[in-house]
Amino acid sequence: MSSTDIPLGIMKVDVAGHDARALSLLTRQATRRFTEVLEREPRLRIESLTFDGPPLTPDDSGYNALDFVQIGINEKTERRMAFLLIVTEVEIAAASLSYLLALPSQLTNVAIISTRRLADYGSEELENTDLMSERLGTLMLHCFGRLLNLDYQPDESNYMARIEVPHDLDAMDRFTDTQFDRMAHNLPLEANDRFSAGNRLAFVLRQTATNLPRIVRGAFSANPIRIATKLPTMIATALSVIIVLIFGGETWDFAASVSAGQLAVFVGASFVAATFVLYRAFSFRLVATRHGNTSESAVVTAGATYLALVLTLAFLFLVFALLMYGVVVFVFPDPLMRTWTSDQDGSTAGAHLRLVLFLAAVGILSGSLGGSADSRSVVRNVLFASGET
Repeated sequence: MSSTDIPLGIMKVDVAGHDARALSLLTRQATRRFTEVLEREPRLRIESLTFDGPPLTPDDSGYNALDFVQIGINEKTERRMAFLLIVTEVEIAAASLSYLLALPSQLTNVAIISTRRLADYGSEELENTDLMSERLGTLMLHCFGRLLNLDYQPDESNYMARIEVPHDLDAMDRFTDTQFDRMAHNLPLEANDRFSAGNRLAFVLRQTATNLPRIVRGAFSANPIRIATKLPTMIATALSVIIVLIFGGETWDFAASVSAGQLAVFVGASFVAATFVLYRAFSFRLVATRHGNTSESAVVTAGATYLALVLTLAFLFLVFALLMYGVVVFVFPDPLMRTWTSDQDGSTAGAHLRLVLFLAAVGILSGSLGGSADSRSVVRNVLFASGET
């Protein structure tokens, strides 16, 4: 791959194992329009790909879009693509909408697009191949703009307008010159198309440092506070353990006697262990190529995922600490705190601080074990989706 060659794959996925509803024709015509619109960007090399019959199982609402994202990560890595648009005919389940047209995942540079809802069932539009391919091509351009971090536009004729219903796609027919300039600037920055050639650890460290702004942006885009709200089992488990411990005299003894260094080690170890457990539960499986090469995209995805989970745990740690401090101050009487511990005064501000830090650390550590049982698809949707369309 040359330094100016940025490959984008458009991959048709036939889940049923056959060309359902002429998906090949629609994808081919839509790809032609997609290519014509972006022809002013000479660095972009567009390839048509096919992947037949992934081992996916639908749920009650349809196929899970994030399962397609996992396939996209694997295929994008093996085929050495910078971006990948997956086009499928099956119904894709949405987390917060009645149905889903597309799911761009900027963190992974993969977008999932379904043709199922581009026209109403039984309508004449469904038989209009030209109209359907135009809508699919427009949706592909919209998703690619999202992968390049283009902002939504209020102009209904712009490719980056918000899509409420499929008919909105009919009015979308242009990018502005400013948007093309932004795309030209963002294209090499968002591509993440490097692969390791030697020492994998050195490659990971180098790409982490190089892409640190993107990793931080991806972590904050996931919104750690929102992630925390999607972990009810973790919060319930943490509070159950904390409530039991705070009413035990041994806990107060430990908090009153432990040194600052020992407490710092315990808090740090709790964060490391809790983050590891949640990362294994919610992250995508980031594969290397058959030749063992690690992709820059995998490094960015893993780094942003890990940082987002660390920030989520930091938020929960703060919430648990403030909650327990309120319980200590307003529930426990001073005489009890002074006499409950064996040889230390548990009523001092220092003892209170050590106690709430210890309880908060225990909360995130024990909560992570329960949190791993929370809905993987819900948490992944927050982490990896740029927005449902």
